[in-house]
Amino acid sequence: MKKLKIGFIGCGGIAHGKHFPALSKLTNKVELVAFCDSIEERAAEAAKQYGVADAKVYTDYKELIKDERIDVIHVLTPNVSHSEITVAALEAEKHVMCEKPMAINSAEAQLMLDAAKRTGKKLTIGYQNRFRSDSLETKEACKNSELGDIYMAKAHAIRRRGVPTWGVFPDKSKQGGGPLIDIGTHALDLTL
Repeated sequence: MKKLKIGFIGCGGIAHGKHFPALSKLTNKVELVAFCDSIEERAAEAAKQYGVADAKVYTDYKELIKDERIDVIHVLTPNVSHSEITVAALEAEKHVMCEKPMAINSAEAQLMLDAAKRTGKKLTIGYQNRFRSDSLETKEACKNSELGDIYMAKAHAIRRRGVPTWGVFPDKSKQGGGPLIDIGTHALDLTL
């Protein structure tokens, strides 16, 4: 089986905390081949720590998406740029895994869906809780009508680590939406 070659746009906290460590354990399935960040040193450090020997470093995502080696791009940037970067990556014939939330509004989300449909490339959003065993079992129970007619649902979330104060979380112009778009989006996704 061919190894998937992955490129990353955004090498900040979520990349180092989740994506890089998890994917670096799958060396039999993936290669981390390209790293992009507006801060070049951050991309270079990520490439050195997690990338293949000839991993490329970029500061402009438009250059990374031209890299013909890449099969999949992980969009790990502030929320405000998810749509623009994802659409460009899909149009460059790359599959995309975009961090949650999908976009900052439904119009931008629709642009992403339209681009995926138009290009035939896969688009997924980072809702990893969907793949927990309890979530999968609950979905199966709903699918099999084991819970009867569901006419109401309640979404609930608690963040035990406090309010995120690092990176761009407190910058409304880049993240927007406050706790609903940060942690609440996971609760809504599971409820839906």
